[in-house]
Amino acid sequence: MRPLLMSLSIAALTFAAIGCKSNKDTTTSTGTTKENPATMQTEPQLLASIERTACYGQCPMYKATFFDNGEVKYVGKRFVENVGTYRTLISAEDVQDIKKKITESDYFGLDSLYPTPIADFPSCITEANLNGTRKKVIDRRSPPDNLLGFERFLDSLLKDREWEKVSDNTDYDPAAK
Repeated sequence: MRPLLMSLSIAALTFAAIGCKSNKDTTTSTGTTKENPATMQTEPQLLASIERTACYGQCPMYKATFFDNGEVKYVGKRFVENVGTYRTLISAEDVQDIKKKITESDYFGLDSLYPTPIADFPSCITEANLNGTRKKVIDRRSPPDNLLGFERFLDSLLKDREWEKVSDNTDYDPAAK
């Protein structure tokens, strides 16, 4: 009876120890954060995006989202050639170029807003996500050259692509990927 009780006690402690094991990130003694493979992301992550908003005229309205796996989602609303939701792939080299451009443009050092009091001006909204840092910048008028260069770079990646139409949906909702 005693060996059976001892075996049951050891089994209960083993199950309790396994049940308490965490899937969260752990911090090592050096202070760095290590991801537990069980919690690593398998979905593509946002790398950068660019959105051009409406004005009182015929300003192009669209949003393009670039993912770290090379997928690009484009949603055209008005005054653009492609209206609806489209997707394409960019090369691994283009993905690396986006990362490089984020760093070179000192994107994370930019202000979050470059405003204008003029209501008719369209906005250019960009977002970048690199090395765990994420930022959105709203450009309403007179951006610094490094932001303007970043915007132009992202726009250039949209040209001369073969786009696959996904739907007629013009909703920017990221869940409608």
